[in-house]
Amino acid sequence: MSITAVEENEAGENTIGNKNRSCGFIIISIFLLASSIILTRGQFSSQQSTVSYTVLGVVKDVNGNPLSYATVNVYDNSGAFVAKTRTLLGGDFAISLSAGTYRIQLEKKGYESKSITVGLSRSSVDLGEILLDYALSLSISQTFMKVKAFSEVSIPISVENKGAEEETVTVSVEAPEGWNVGIYSGSAEVINLTLSQGSVQNLNLKIQAPYGCRGLYSLTVRVSGSTVQEKTVSLYVEEADLQILTSTYPIVQTTPGSTISFDLIVKNILTKRFTGTISLEVPNGWTGSIVKGDSSSLYGLSLEPGEFVNAKVKIDVPTDEASGNYVAIVSLKTKDFDSTLPLNVTVVKGTPKLKLRTDTPYVDAYAGNTANYPIEVENTGNSDGVVSISITGVPAGYNWVIKDSSGSVISKLYLKAGESRKLNIIISIPPLAEPDVLSIVLEANAGESNDRLNLGLGILGWYSVAYVTQNFYCESTAGDSIVFQVEVKNTGYSSLSNLKLEVSDTPDGFEVKADPNVVPLLKPQENAVFSLTITSDADISAGDYYITLSLKADQSQATVRSLHVYVKQRGEILLIGALIAVVMIGALFLIYRRYGRR
Repeated sequence: MSITAVEENEAGENTIGNKNRSCGFIIISIFLLASSIILTRGQFSSQQSTVSYTVLGVVKDVNGNPLSYATVNVYDNSGAFVAKTRTLLGGDFAISLSAGTYRIQLEKKGYESKSITVGLSRSSVDLGEILLDYALSLSISQTFMKVKAFSEVSIPISVENKGAEEETVTVSVEAPEGWNVGIYSGSAEVINLTLSQGSVQNLNLKIQAPYGCRGLYSLTVRVSGSTVQEKTVSLYVEEADLQILTSTYPIVQTTPGSTISFDLIVKNILTKRFTGTISLEVPNGWTGSIVKGDSSSLYGLSLEPGEFVNAKVKIDVPTDEASGNYVAIVSLKTKDFDSTLPLNVTVVKGTPKLKLRTDTPYVDAYAGNTANYPIEVENTGNSDGVVSISITGVPAGYNWVIKDSSGSVISKLYLKAGESRKLNIIISIPPLAEPDVLSIVLEANAGESNDRLNLGLGILGWYSVAYVTQNFYCESTAGDSIVFQVEVKNTGYSSLSNLKLEVSDTPDGFEVKADPNVVPLLKPQENAVFSLTITSDADISAGDYYITLSLKADQSQATVRSLHVYVKQRGEILLIGALIAVVMIGALFLIYRRYGRR
């Protein structure tokens, strides 16, 4: 039964009691008159007489409503039961007792018990109005508080049974929609409890206002047993900043056409798990996304208390966006709360600022090879730009290219503000390039911004000399002179100086002279001819002879070669030798014929 129902019932009983109270007193008067007659008659029939005293009273609740059918028990000084009656509809009662001192015990279910001690020394004692408080008592220590939205508060409450009978009580809280409230004993929520006579139960009222609440709110705590008791708790709720969504750098400056990135941390700072969805709202015409560490999109998440997720917010600014301040909003929605994080973007019409760097500004390379310069170009300005790169100081016949990190040949590149790119400058040196040191200028331009980098190229000569002549064989007659020509070639890419064909290991009886003695300069891919005059003595024996040839220049030398010279005897010497042989054979023949037959 609700408190309203009890009050209406008791109000009805009060009305009926007021109407019947006069009747009650008439009945009591008749009862007293009859008693007097009986006592008077008894005086004539008995010498001993008993004097009767009347105790009167009206029992009401704390609101002044009469309590009907309340039990009135009378006990004497020794505690022995004497008499018992009940209140009428008007809450009044009357009971006759003999002289003495008595304890009047008043009881009614749902109300406290009350004892009154009276001494009877006159014909009637009117106790007047006797107020009985409710058996159930609800006490709340704090009835007005100021709290933050979504914070949890705990208020101690106590429920007491002051009645004479055991009470089974239902506890409840009436709160605004969406609030998380309950009555707890420790960690257990209490719905019903049983209270014995005189017992007290201490509980806690836990309240959590939903996110977004602000202002004054009221909650009603109700305990329902034989009667209903209510208390009101008022809360002034202040707006809460949960800070579930945070970013280390929530404000950035950028330029039109750029892509910006914010770090995003989603952390559960609450005391229970939450599950929700996350979204991004960007200015009109912009695009953006929220991604996890693996670059996949982040849409929903569920976090235990203390857990957090690291993510990135990527936003593309249109190339035609005007300068100004813009706001993107990250939103987290759960069934219990919403949380937002504004991200501020300042768009400026900036200018690029270029910077060229290299760790190897000077490179040496051989003629016919390539020189490589690793270059880094950085845009330190606040605007993106298209960068053009050029090279000056490279002589005619040289070739150069610019390659990016993937090996693609480029002449221009798009460089975002704050971005840097690594490039490779490749210069091809002609094979016939002479040793030299070149000063080269690398220049990068992007609108009004430019930067230069001075480079040096040291060209190293490639020296090589070889024999063109392949057959190193000749024949000569003893005592004659012959000329053997040796053709050589500068097979390198640089000029040779002081080229000589040196002769060594000349056999006895030979004389060899080279003409020219030295070639002062032999340019790349050009030929030279050395003429060797070989003279042998007349008495030299016929046969094979070898002369060592060495081709040398200041910068290089060729493999040592051997010149094979075959020497023949002269013809007249052979004829004389033949005649001598014939004469000797004829002489031997004559001697044989003359003396041999003997």
